[in-house]
Amino acid sequence: MLGLLALTIVIAVFGIANTMALSVLERTRESALLRALGLSRGQMRLMLATEAVIVSGIGAVVGVALGVVFGALAGRTMVEGTLFALPAGEIAVFLVCAGLVGLLAGVLPARRAARASITESLTDQ
Repeated sequence: MLGLLALTIVIAVFGIANTMALSVLERTRESALLRALGLSRGQMRLMLATEAVIVSGIGAVVGVALGVVFGALAGRTMVEGTLFALPAGEIAVFLVCAGLVGLLAGVLPARRAARASITESLTDQ
């Protein structure tokens, strides 16, 4: 069971990292303009890392909500008379892990965006 959880986390990291990398690539000009207007490299990294955490957090909340709904429905239809238990501690751990996964997945794209040359980024498009 833990192996399946680890595989899910690895897939989530790659999925969020891919989404963030594409987002950074598509917004190269915007990032360069923000840097030209005075945004520091650290602020750029913080902005993109925060975005990754928010995206993964929203995905986690939606996933938990759908999981609870479908779990309750499946429990009612599969076995009569079963009680539905909501493991609040495990859900909290899952949400924290999702935030950490988002942070981990956003590090490389944020670093790449912060290191990009302002002049090259503005003239490329």
